[in-house]
Amino acid sequence: MNLFTRLWPKGLTGQIVLVALAGLILIQLLSIQIYRSDREEALGFVNSRNAMQRIVSVVRLLTLSPPELHREILKASRSETLFLRLAHEPLQPDNRSPRFEALVRSKLGYPPGLMVEISAELSKDAPRSRAWRHHVRMMDDRKGPPPQDMRLYGSIELPGGQWLQFSSLVDKEAGAWSLRTTFNLLLVASLVIGLMIWLFRRATRPLKQLAHNADKLGRGEETALLKEEGPTEIRDSIQAFNRMHTRLERFVQDRTQMLAAISHDLRTPITSLRLRSEFLADGEDKERIQQTLQQIEQMLAATLSFARDEGTEEQTRELDLVSLLESLCDDYADTGQPVHFVAQGKLVYACRANALRRVLQNLIGNALKYAGEVEVRLDSGPHELLIRVMDQGPGIASERLEEVFKPFVRLDEARNTASGSVGLGLSIARTLVHQHGGELTLHNRPEGGLEARISLPR
Repeated sequence: MNLFTRLWPKGLTGQIVLVALAGLILIQLLSIQIYRSDREEALGFVNSRNAMQRIVSVVRLLTLSPPELHREILKASRSETLFLRLAHEPLQPDNRSPRFEALVRSKLGYPPGLMVEISAELSKDAPRSRAWRHHVRMMDDRKGPPPQDMRLYGSIELPGGQWLQFSSLVDKEAGAWSLRTTFNLLLVASLVIGLMIWLFRRATRPLKQLAHNADKLGRGEETALLKEEGPTEIRDSIQAFNRMHTRLERFVQDRTQMLAAISHDLRTPITSLRLRSEFLADGEDKERIQQTLQQIEQMLAATLSFARDEGTEEQTRELDLVSLLESLCDDYADTGQPVHFVAQGKLVYACRANALRRVLQNLIGNALKYAGEVEVRLDSGPHELLIRVMDQGPGIASERLEEVFKPFVRLDEARNTASGSVGLGLSIARTLVHQHGGELTLHNRPEGGLEARISLPR
């Protein structure tokens, strides 16, 4: 079963072509077998009629010729498929054929007193009669094994008292699988398969383009609308994809414009509040109000940056991922930060370098802030790339591993806002990873510490 699964084509074109080829070969085999069976039956009937005509002619010659010429007449009338001999007794076949007996009697104009005994048997299906086996033993001019394709045998009584014993065989045919038959089968199969491959590739080409564009859309790359072509079902799928594409773009644009408008409109009252706060007397209340206003401004700026998603404007290009990670870690190491990178060789990958660098800077920065030491590792698998950012810090409670990816969620809410952090870093990082078709997750390490895992499809 495993071998069958490995050999079975994975593509739609390969599967359909294989099924069609199997059906074509089966039809050819059945056609050849039916043709051969019908041809054998037709040839058997023709041979039997011809044999009867020759036997009737021999009987007439023997009747009209002197006995001394009988031997020569029989010798001249025999062939590879017709055996004749004179005997003093009939064969007495068990299964007689009244049809052939009446035919011979009418052609010869035989009176009822002269006997005609004929048996028509298919040697492949009918058992050998006693008379036939006796006849084979008596035919001393027959060399080799008994005939295997006998159709007719029997005896005809001559006016002189002797009996003409005869047996008729079927001409041998060439084997069903001749070189010409094989060549014709291969020629027909090649033409049909070639035509099918062309047709199916032409029909499935829009599907491949649809899959390619869907993958690009899932990575956040800019894609044009697909040309609606191909069979009806494929055209319907392309139309649905184009509609979805248009709606998604409209949704993103509307969301960005709405958030930009909200951010712009809120800046005016915030500025007014800030000006009013300047007229307040110096003290703790004034300081807290100004800090709150500053925090609101930071949240608005971060929200607008998150909505516009700067990474979507960057074009995807192929680069050496190992070099990118190594240079990023070296930048941290040059400033005295304990960041170590583990990877070897060269790995070319299509991505948006600035967006990926932004994700890693966020993860490494968080790890340095809360753990103090970071190890970055790149693992390559057959279907995915795995970038792991590991630290030895306190980790995160299991129930909050997903919560930290929500916008404006911070684990240390009591800390001040001097750093400008509003809890959008991990949300933006996950969004940028999703634009690459990947996934960003957090895991607590068994030996202690936190691991940020970026999985990217190959």
